[in-house]
Amino acid sequence: MRTTILAYVIAFLGLLMIGGGIWDLLDLSRRRAQTQIPIRHYGMAIGTICVGVGIGGIAQVLRLLVAIAHTIQPH
Repeated sequence: MRTTILAYVIAFLGLLMIGGGIWDLLDLSRRRAQTQIPIRHYGMAIGTICVGVGIGGIAQVLRLLVAIAHTIQPH
């Protein structure tokens, strides 16, 4: 039970990372009209989105492992 809750918490944090990366991209595109922004800032925002997707994948694998562990009962 606790592992399933942990998987959902990890998935939620992954979604927050994706949302933060999208927010950063939107903020960068809004500020681009005012000043020149280095390309590395866009790379950092895209990297944040990629990390969020990776964390979501880890959460899905953890949920799958919990499902497998429940179907294989030790005797």
